[in-house]
Amino acid sequence: MTKNEKIAVFENFAQQAARRMEEKKKHRKERLRIKSMGDTEIEIRGLSDKELNECFEFSEDSIEVDRYTMYCASQTLQEAAKLLVAQGTLKQGQEYKITETFNAVERNFIVKHILALSGAVGDAEIEVISEVEEIKNS
Repeated sequence: MTKNEKIAVFENFAQQAARRMEEKKKHRKERLRIKSMGDTEIEIRGLSDKELNECFEFSEDSIEVDRYTMYCASQTLQEAAKLLVAQGTLKQGQEYKITETFNAVERNFIVKHILALSGAVGDAEIEVISEVEEIKNS
């Protein structure tokens, strides 16, 4: 590969990287219908890497992490929790506990969708094109 070809490859990579970084800033959203709750709809969105880290560090209990992740990713749940706090049903600072209304199957489904919207799970479009041998200096 010539020097000019290498430069073109790196410039192309830089353009693709810039485009992907811009794309990551946009939060993808989905509306979900919860049939077990009388066809109630909630909206969820993808979370940023920083938000995901905050969720993962929220607790050592994986169920609590899931609940907090759902709460962080859903404006619908956040607004409903505010109403429940005002009514005295939920304690302030425990708003995420609104997610206790979902059963385990629903919780897992919703969290998987949040992670997919966040780009944290899914199929990677990567393939190995060559194996590089490691050269060791003796």
